[in-house]
Amino acid sequence: MITLTRGRHPHTPLAALRTATVHTYTLPGHPAGGVLAVLTGTRTDRDVAAHAGQFAARTGQKLTAAVAFRSTGLSINALLHLARHRRIVRRADAVLAAHTEALTAAGHYRSALVLLPARTNPYHRLPARTLKRLAARTGAATVITSVPLHPPGRHFAPADERSDAPPRTADPPAPFTT
Repeated sequence: MITLTRGRHPHTPLAALRTATVHTYTLPGHPAGGVLAVLTGTRTDRDVAAHAGQFAARTGQKLTAAVAFRSTGLSINALLHLARHRRIVRRADAVLAAHTEALTAAGHYRSALVLLPARTNPYHRLPARTLKRLAARTGAATVITSVPLHPPGRHFAPADERSDAPPRTADPPAPFTT
């Protein structure tokens, strides 16, 4: 008798399954604001949503979840444009619904759409200029994504591992002794 199981093989270590990396970028010279999580509709979105939710909860910042889609631009026909917009919104809602628990770790979150140029492959790299405009529009100073931004250092600076720590304050003064 053959038994079929869903999910991972029982002898596969969990660390071997988690090979996705999460890239964190900051806007240099931008005041501390919200967090922008860019979801592309892939399996790595789970890690991005979890990292963004925990980061926003730890720092007390507002979270915006943006779903990236390729677009050919506006349509001349208004009905075709409306149908395309509704289709994109339904797909974005489906992507966000799968990660609602991880995103709500920081409380309420906003959602947004990112329409990328048609020649962009959102599974390999994302245009930094487009995400900089979205980050400025949403008030985000930190961008979290599963793929690197292109060009890498022009608009964003990669965040170091210590940047997600809460800001350090000065040590309190010593008690007054007489």
